[in-house]
Amino acid sequence: MAGRQLKVVRLLEPELCLECRFGQKAEVEMADGNMQTMVYCRRLDCDNWDYGSAESAKSVRVTDDAA
Repeated sequence: MAGRQLKVVRLLEPELCLECRFGQKAEVEMADGNMQTMVYCRRLDCDNWDYGSAESAKSVRVTDDAA
């Protein structure tokens, strides 16, 4: 994920992301330093995103649920 600009956006229908093959759980560090568990999307162009609420994130660590 190096070199990418990370953004946090609101999901229009969050339950859709739980079953999506592109979505993974991730620990996200916000610009203010707080850590939150969110969905990381590998698709990068999803119609389920609300770009009006976009804010920057410092880092993302994708968690492996397969274990």
